[in-house]
Amino acid sequence: MSELPRRRALLWLCVVTAIGGALRFYQLDWGAPYYHFHIDEHFVFTGADNLRVSMEQAANAPKFFMYSPLPMYLLNGLRAIYEVLGHRLDLTNPQDEITYMVLGRAISAAFATATIPLVYAIAARVAGRSAGVLSAAFLAVTVLSLRDAHFFTVDATLVFFCCLTWLAALRVAERGDLASIVGAGVAFGLAVLSKYSAAFLGAPLALAYLVAPGRPTTLAVAPWLRWGARGALILIVAAVVFLIVDPMVWLYYARFRQDVREQITEPLLGLSKPQWLGSFADLQHPRAYWFMNLLWWGLGPALEVWALAGLVWLCLRRTRLAWVSVAVPVAYFATAGNSVAPFIRYALPLMPAMAVAGGILSADLLRRPRTRAAAVIATTIVLASTSLYAAAYMNIFRKPDSRVAAADYMRAHIPAGAAVLVEPTHNLPPTGAYRDQTDFYRDYMPWDPFTDELREFRLIGMDSYRYLYSRELSDADKQRYINSRLALADWIVIDDYYLQTYRHLPATEHGVMKQFYRDLFNGQLPFRLEQSFKTYPSLFGVEINDDRAEMTFRHFDHPRIFVFRRTGAAGR
Repeated sequence: MSELPRRRALLWLCVVTAIGGALRFYQLDWGAPYYHFHIDEHFVFTGADNLRVSMEQAANAPKFFMYSPLPMYLLNGLRAIYEVLGHRLDLTNPQDEITYMVLGRAISAAFATATIPLVYAIAARVAGRSAGVLSAAFLAVTVLSLRDAHFFTVDATLVFFCCLTWLAALRVAERGDLASIVGAGVAFGLAVLSKYSAAFLGAPLALAYLVAPGRPTTLAVAPWLRWGARGALILIVAAVVFLIVDPMVWLYYARFRQDVREQITEPLLGLSKPQWLGSFADLQHPRAYWFMNLLWWGLGPALEVWALAGLVWLCLRRTRLAWVSVAVPVAYFATAGNSVAPFIRYALPLMPAMAVAGGILSADLLRRPRTRAAAVIATTIVLASTSLYAAAYMNIFRKPDSRVAAADYMRAHIPAGAAVLVEPTHNLPPTGAYRDQTDFYRDYMPWDPFTDELREFRLIGMDSYRYLYSRELSDADKQRYINSRLALADWIVIDDYYLQTYRHLPATEHGVMKQFYRDLFNGQLPFRLEQSFKTYPSLFGVEINDDRAEMTFRHFDHPRIFVFRRTGAAGR
């Protein structure tokens, strides 16, 4: 296959980007205005709103520094433009809350879409325009990328600026001039402003500078010192950009250190064991899990295998740009792979790298007469299967949200005023005031004790998050607590979050809760399963059962909801 002419390549890029954009912008109002449905979204939206009041209020809000602020700044800027052109948003008004959520998600969708031409530029620089088009096509239909474009979190912005930094690193490797160095530093700083984990880019940037033209050829010390100082400009520029755009890091340094330590480093390195890491408690091989689960579901099996082969192929190319490109995913995995809790969103920065590797492998093999036929078949299978997987995933946003569907069922089948046992989770079906008059500033999590006179049902909160997770309580105390909650309930409405979490926790510490769920679903308690609600990726009537995927792959946008009805006499 000959190299694509520039005009034709750009035309194909426009088509591919349009398809990718359509997938990413589709149904951005899913689940709105119930902002609790994705807890990370909730914290980023809340952080942005606090920043509008003051830096101090934002800095002192819970978990604010768990996230970098650039996406919050972008949302506040977009909100200001909207309020000038439209009207002032009132976040106690459900319709304005929907607008606010869509504005935030539109930022994610826009950056996720803009990453597609960036991937084209990267692959084209390494291996030509054909590789660029194929890489862009692979990314356009990558499920994990289009899925997280529907969430206003920091990840879509992170991936975009990681790719921008990668492209800048290639320019450094090619030229090594001052403009390239400064540009790489700016891009690097913006990436870290999106998410702190972008610090991994320091390794590929260092490699890019190391292989760039202009390295001293003499053994004299002075030229090497000047060369080293020049390369250090990348880090200096990045640090300046970061500290100027985010002065809160040094203005509220104690809070910054506390949030990073308590919410990021200690949990993800296994130094603390909060309940939200429970689903990984029995994970024996976290690094292997990336390949057996995260990439499998995030890319689809065909693209994962093809992309991994492409990374090997990139190594065999033995060019400066190929080495730098391989260094990007390797450096990221070397750092992120250390986590004891490999959430699937942590694989997002690998999506462009895998797309580039697969695209370059396809393009190179298509150019060779001896491998062309096999390459056509393989590339067609990979692209077609990944595209069908992407189309199937759109069913998640096309169908009514399972939590809203459960809320409709509750309103139709559960008598008003009935006692309903629920757990503190953001998958709680919205009822009463939460359903009809959502207030952005209210906490709708049903902690125990729980009271809300505006709800249509009498909710009985069972604290599976803090109280029953406690290692300080005896099994007898936990059992008494569960029995006291069950005695009050006519119905039980729960999702599968705690059910799955406790399955992975050790029976020595959490046997009571594990037994509670077994008894509930085996019919050993006086409650019968009346209905469950779940949406799967589906196309042409064929469902893709993703129950084996990492829990948060399905937890935020398509959890399962269970509704149980009491069959025996209540003990109230």
